[in-house]
Amino acid sequence: MNKEQIVEKMVSGLMAVQRKRPLVHMIPNYVTAALCADGISAIGGRPLMAQAAEEMEEITGSACGLAVNLGQPSNEKYAACERALVTAGKKGIPVVLDPVGAGASGYRREAAARLFSIPWSGVLKGNSSEIHTVLTGSLAHTGVDSVGNFFHEAEAEKLLLQMESQNRSMVIAETGPVDKILWRDRDGGKRKALLLHHETERPVVLVGTGCLTGAVMGAILAAAWKEKGQPLEETETALLAAAAVSAVSFCGEYPGDVRSAAGCEYGCGYGTYKTALLDALSRFQEEKYGAYLMENLEIQL
Repeated sequence: MNKEQIVEKMVSGLMAVQRKRPLVHMIPNYVTAALCADGISAIGGRPLMAQAAEEMEEITGSACGLAVNLGQPSNEKYAACERALVTAGKKGIPVVLDPVGAGASGYRREAAARLFSIPWSGVLKGNSSEIHTVLTGSLAHTGVDSVGNFFHEAEAEKLLLQMESQNRSMVIAETGPVDKILWRDRDGGKRKALLLHHETERPVVLVGTGCLTGAVMGAILAAAWKEKGQPLEETETALLAAAAVSAVSFCGEYPGDVRSAAGCEYGCGYGTYKTALLDALSRFQEEKYGAYLMENLEIQL
């Protein structure tokens, strides 16, 4: 595929959420649950947020996609996450696992590793620090934000090979100054990458945009699964994951610009910016988003 074809597939995957209206089960954290639910709804999905372990099989089994956010951990929450992931794995439902603050404590690190080992397929999504902890087992002790740059290319390659040997379709989505979507093409036996460069800083540092990205990603994967009617392949998943990351970035970097048409003056306040971001997601402009991708997306195939 050339760049134009990749961008076309990403745009189409994003807009499919409005067509298919998928039911997305998300196990959120309390800090960002409302933002994530609003984000899923804004792009056309139907959010369902349950956390009781006793109903995980039924709830997850009825959904088209599962997004698991490991923020604000507890034994009860992890028990629910485990049951939900097992159910998704059995049914082939696409999963987004966001190991929020995985490097902040040994408790979180061990739980993230245990939940990742369950045989589900989908996307491991997180910032550089979180991905580094899952790949290497190292603790960052920096809270839930990514502080500094972490390098783990060899570990990422090893993990993707391991997932392939286990017949698990896996994509790594690492957010940061340059967002990285990594996967392996089974047919070609080669690691591939999509990189999203950010030339414009977001005018406001909004709490929860990483969680929001995971929620949007869950909705996009759910729409594709509902449309296809069977498990997604690695390349499909990778392009859809890249669509989610870039869509939130596009709306967040230009909340009041004509590119996102959110209706907010650039440089607006925190609360107005949050509303403008959701408005931009709900009034998505395909052509301008496509132009944004053509300008900022780097492809390594």
